[in-house]
Amino acid sequence: MKKLMRWIVPALAILTSYVHVTAQTVVTVDPAVTYQTMRGWEVTSFVASACDPSFAALRDAYIDLAVNDIGIDRVRLEVRSGVENSTDYYANFVANGCPEPPDPEYLTWRHNRYATVNDNADPGTINWNGFHFTELDWTVEHIILPWKQQVEANGESLFINLNYVAFTSQIEGGTYHHDAPDEYAEFVLATYLHLQSEYALVPDTWELVLEPDNVSQWNGTLLGQAIVATAARLTANGFTPSFVAPSNTNMGNAITYFDQMIAVPGALQYLEEFSYHRYGGVSLANLQAIADRAVQNGLSTGMLEWWFDNGTQEVLYEDLTIGRNSSWQGSVLSGLFNADTSDPDNPVVTYRTNTKFNRQYFKFVRQGAVRVDALSDTATVHPIAFVNEDGGHIVVVNADSGGAIEIAGLPAGTYGRKYTTSVEYDVDLTDVVIADGESVDATIPQAGVLTVYTRGIRGPEPVPTLSVWGILILLLIILACGTHIARASASQRRHESPC
Repeated sequence: MKKLMRWIVPALAILTSYVHVTAQTVVTVDPAVTYQTMRGWEVTSFVASACDPSFAALRDAYIDLAVNDIGIDRVRLEVRSGVENSTDYYANFVANGCPEPPDPEYLTWRHNRYATVNDNADPGTINWNGFHFTELDWTVEHIILPWKQQVEANGESLFINLNYVAFTSQIEGGTYHHDAPDEYAEFVLATYLHLQSEYALVPDTWELVLEPDNVSQWNGTLLGQAIVATAARLTANGFTPSFVAPSNTNMGNAITYFDQMIAVPGALQYLEEFSYHRYGGVSLANLQAIADRAVQNGLSTGMLEWWFDNGTQEVLYEDLTIGRNSSWQGSVLSGLFNADTSDPDNPVVTYRTNTKFNRQYFKFVRQGAVRVDALSDTATVHPIAFVNEDGGHIVVVNADSGGAIEIAGLPAGTYGRKYTTSVEYDVDLTDVVIADGESVDATIPQAGVLTVYTRGIRGPEPVPTLSVWGILILLLIILACGTHIARASASQRRHESPC
């Protein structure tokens, strides 16, 4: 009997481990309660200098990983105010080898890249000789078009957010005239027409001014006036205006600029997204105020910059839940990665820490996904849930410590389970098949991010699993073999056991 028990006890342990895990925390998902709709995981399009010998190899590696593994599907494409100028300063800068400071050629580029020279005295008539799109064209041809092609190969679309940049404090000896709404509108229209004619590209949104609280000429009222003037020009030329603003560095300033902006008659109807950065004024009160204003005015929200390894999974969760973000940017494209370029043709590219954790969100939650309610009965477990357009359910949990988690409220189906911690990256647990009314159980060994997702929608190939019936059959075989061996031992028979 003792020998028989040596077989039965392990078999029961195997069955128990597959069939049920006692959950310490219960997360309850309610798809009937909905929040924001996702508009994309954004990065700025920077890879490396145009003159960097490793540019092409880095570009190919970054885009492939960003699209096919991480899940980045939205890009900030920048256009500098200095495009409107009688001199093509970018072309001169590149022709001189893209020198670094304090090289005089670099300083010439820096002091003039935001300076403007009016194309003519009539904002209603574009003089194309007064615009030099060299830098924008290079970025589109070398980064945006290859990126777009890869996203579309996956059956998705690359969301292009075209962002006007005018850090006028860098100007030395030049002028700036885009603080006149009609002149600004002419610049925007010229950019749209150029991209359409050259590349058949039309941006999904236009982000009004990057960090206007760093640009002395701009304020919230002027932003509103620029929206109205630009919307009129775009509409008259067959485009559909869609604006992102105010994009302040300081969250408190973003609220002030937003209020001033929408007070301008006609501005609100063309605004799609309330954007902000996290370099100052960061507080839950400001974040809640941004979300409240967006809801009141029928807008989405987006935290569209906090670079330099600040965009952690905790920040992402806060912006998605309290801030109701539909889009989010934690870095430029190159900021997702570490790169060893000692061999420029074969760089070694690895993921930065934030990329590993945030990928647990990015890879599975796609454009068009709707956030639904998810509640935890434990303060150290922070869940968020989404339903993708294809019906796939995603639950992401930021866990402050390791433990077992039961996720209730999901529909019947097969679910993948994946986690990342500080010591383990991209770990797949066995798939789980549940019927209606059943829960998905998962265990994360220590603090990290756990993702539960409908299998077959997006993600790695299924991890082979045994069904409950398969486990029961295996258990019966083990029991039969154990019984046979016990009887053979008792009768002192020495012939070979079939087990």
